[in-house]
Amino acid sequence: MGVNETKPITDHSLAESIKNSNHGVFELVFNYYYSGLVVYADQIIKNTEISEDIVQAVFMKLWETRENIEIRSFRSYFIQCVKNRCIDHLRSQQVKNRFDNRIPDADHLVMEDDLWTKNELSELIEHAIEDLPPRCREIFWMSRYENLKIADIAEKLNISKRTVETQISKALKVLRVKLIDYISLLIFYFFS
Repeated sequence: MGVNETKPITDHSLAESIKNSNHGVFELVFNYYYSGLVVYADQIIKNTEISEDIVQAVFMKLWETRENIEIRSFRSYFIQCVKNRCIDHLRSQQVKNRFDNRIPDADHLVMEDDLWTKNELSELIEHAIEDLPPRCREIFWMSRYENLKIADIAEKLNISKRTVETQISKALKVLRVKLIDYISLLIFYFFS
């Protein structure tokens, strides 16, 4: 081979360079194939973000296992890897969907008779609210039961928004202490 003659670049020679931890060659292969593989994955998955994750995972796996790779054609290798990962993703989604369909919505949950019913919990909360100072109780009631925004309560009572926030915070602290044994039910009750 003469001085000006260049050796042809083959997938095999690129794979050997990657096998020897050549970051530059790996980056070259990544840049050459990445966008086309994302388009290919997206045709299967129909979600560009997930397709990008799949392609990146394929390249990460290639780098992690580089010392053991035997690649004759990067195109074939990548197409097969991306296709397999897409199929795995779709399968896991099907399993997840089947599992999700078996879990009842919160509206359809059936609670055992020995658990607190919503009415009993409401009574406990009402008693705890009655023990709040009058202004604090009024602000808390307007916020949680009349669904008024902080700005609306402040305007209606002619007080600052900060005062409203402080009173709501104070009420929640008192309720948290008084109803400590029922805190998980309270979270469900107030935020569901």
